Amino acid sequence: MNKVSAVYTLESARSDRGEVWVADSGWDALGAWVAEHDGVVWMIYDRSVEGVAEHIDHALAGRGVRVLGRHPMQVSESVKCLESLSGLYTAMAQTQVTRDAWVLAVGGGVLTDLGGYAAASYLRGVRWIAVPTTLLAQVDAAIGGKVAVNLAEGKNLVGAFHLPRLVYISPDVLATLPLREWRTGLGEIVKSALIEGGPLWQRLSQGAPPIGTMNDEWRWIIARTAEIKIDIVNRDLEERGERMFLNFGHTLAHAIEQMAGYGHFSHGQAVAMGSRLALYLSEQMLGLDPGVRLTVDSWLRRWELDIALPELRYDALEPVLLRDKKARQFGLQWVLLKEPGQPRVVRDVPAGMVAEGLRRLAREHKA
Repeated sequence: MNKVSAVYTLESARSDRGEVWVADSGWDALGAWVAEHDGVVWMIYDRSVEGVAEHIDHALAGRGVRVLGRHPMQVSESVKCLESLSGLYTAMAQTQVTRDAWVLAVGGGVLTDLGGYAAASYLRGVRWIAVPTTLLAQVDAAIGGKVAVNLAEGKNLVGAFHLPRLVYISPDVLATLPLREWRTGLGEIVKSALIEGGPLWQRLSQGAPPIGTMNDEWRWIIARTAEIKIDIVNRDLEERGERMFLNFGHTLAHAIEQMAGYGHFSHGQAVAMGSRLALYLSEQMLGLDPGVRLTVDSWLRRWELDIALPELRYDALEPVLLRDKKARQFGLQWVLLKEPGQPRVVRDVPAGMVAEGLRRLAREHKA
């Protein structure tokens, strides 16, 4: 019989910290922050925000920060993959990015996810900064340190927890976004209001503001939605408990995005569809007041967010759902709502109930 001669405990000294700034205007404060934190910069950015990247470049130069290189990308959901990641590693190696450099990711959620995971894994981890330039990225995707790429088998299946040391949010960059880009971020705002059940829920319930114009009301909504996520992440970085609540609406959303082909539905559409299903399941399982669903429907109509979904057979959907990150050996976990502000993780949702919810969703919002 083998004997164990010694047993040791290996404890992580991980102490990730990051800051999230909501800036009034301009990029000089970003340049000053980087200059104060000793390092050179390697920038990855979405070609669609070339002007923003140039302004940041000038702000860094004005503070004496050296930019090793700028790596533009034509971004769509399809580039969030291992092949693109490999291309980033090659570019970083050729530019001689060192462990004391900053990776600065400028763009939407796809870009910050991809750039953040490159930072998390290159040289076993380098520091990074996120500059989100879409509504989705500013209220959710760039916050919280979840960085990942997709596989053909599912969304965000390869990734890490790697907090950006700074998330620099400038709501003013949204002023020129087309309406479809605003709508891409709305699903996460809906989700956040539902799981918070406080000021954001109350303010939207009084009347959801029109989209497309940056004003003080939208600045408040962006800052409050970001704050909701920050508060939860600070209590549960690695999703061992409360951070699961941020997955409200995402169980179905990720499956829809994969089955339809990444990019066919915007993330905002998919999360809104998933939230509608989760609200129906919440009514059946936890007794949620149906008035909550009707209130959310009024927001979606106000924002003209299309959540028309072709009817899906549950037997075709189930294998995709079971590959989701939220699945466990015992099966699926659903985030449901007892009432706004009281989310619950529920394991025993009957397959027949999910199938009926999908049929109802397809009938009520015809494709």
